[in-house]
Amino acid sequence: MNILDEKPILSVPCNEPEGTVIRSVRPMNLHPDNLKNFWEHSKQFKTLFTSDVKDFAGFMNLIVDGGPDGYTPTPKGLFWVIDDFVGVFYMTRIEVGKDALVHYSFFDRRHRGRHRLVYEMLKYVFNRYEFNRLSVEIPMFVTEHTFKFVERIGFRVEGRKRKAASYSGELFDVKIFGLLRSDIGGLEDGIRY
Repeated sequence: MNILDEKPILSVPCNEPEGTVIRSVRPMNLHPDNLKNFWEHSKQFKTLFTSDVKDFAGFMNLIVDGGPDGYTPTPKGLFWVIDDFVGVFYMTRIEVGKDALVHYSFFDRRHRGRHRLVYEMLKYVFNRYEFNRLSVEIPMFVTEHTFKFVERIGFRVEGRKRKAASYSGELFDVKIFGLLRSDIGGLEDGIRY
């Protein structure tokens, strides 16, 4: 199954360095072809969604549970793909109507020009699932650029979990960010795309 056969939930013009590109976000089911493609794009990173992922088994453990019968995979969250795996959005720890932990990854390692794309996805998630807030957790071993990106989207620092993430055998603190439903409406004018 080709991911591009899925109908986009949103399409957004992104002012990227090469010019304006229309990026589309589609739901991603966990079909074996999609999982393989997802793994092929993500294995270039030492971590995925703040987890140390060394092999396909670790990747699958991050993405799915064995299911109630022990065989049928059950997703551990909700997944969306950007274009043909330019990146992904992923939600875990979902408490419908309350909160969810949100993740994103751009497999080409580029953020520039994609603020509006992430902002529109956050608006979609707030409206679709009626969350009161969304959370982000970022380990201190990532680049400063990642922290600036989520703050620019509107997330606010809410705290820190000490020694909560491991990377290459070391433990690192994790910064916690939050975005309230009431925050999202007034952000659009303040975000520089």
